[in-house]
Amino acid sequence: MKITNKKYKNLNLANEDDRGENLIMDFIISSFMGVLIAFYTYKNLPLAFLIYILVRFIYYFSFEYISGRTLGKYQTQTQVVNHVGEKPTVIQLIKRNISRFISILSGLSDDEKALHDNVSNTFVIKNEALKKIEFKLPLILLFNLIFFGFWSYYFWTKPKLETLDKLLLIIYSFGFIYSLIIGLKMMRKSSNNR
Repeated sequence: MKITNKKYKNLNLANEDDRGENLIMDFIISSFMGVLIAFYTYKNLPLAFLIYILVRFIYYFSFEYISGRTLGKYQTQTQVVNHVGEKPTVIQLIKRNISRFISILSGLSDDEKALHDNVSNTFVIKNEALKKIEFKLPLILLFNLIFFGFWSYYFWTKPKLETLDKLLLIIYSFGFIYSLIIGLKMMRKSSNNR
């Protein structure tokens, strides 16, 4: 999607980088929640997938209905609005968040709006006056912690560790410690810059 702000001049549309960052962060958060809940309610694969999709829909719809912003949009100071810059209606948000699941290739279009924006007649705008909440670095640290925890659990519950298993555990441990130190330094640096 190419944002030129020529087609919709009355709105300050969010740029491609902000939209991409929103997509990545919200996908990770909503997918983690969806997989976690689907795993605990797992009866069969189709039901688990349906629960995963439902949890992701609820994540997007709830945040956009309450504040016009998902967690990713808090990071990028963007929000969802209608064509006159106001809060979208419930129907618009339902259309937006159902069509979100089929608009994955919208980033390849030359239109200034993604498919789910077009279907619902909504826009994602940049608003520097909005409060910015940093989620990216804590999210990366959380991901690394979960990844390290999973592999640690896997290796410690395995009856006999092979040489390759021991080597992988050492590499994962050093990678986790490195990312933790770098992440904490970056978080401290970004909080000092405010």
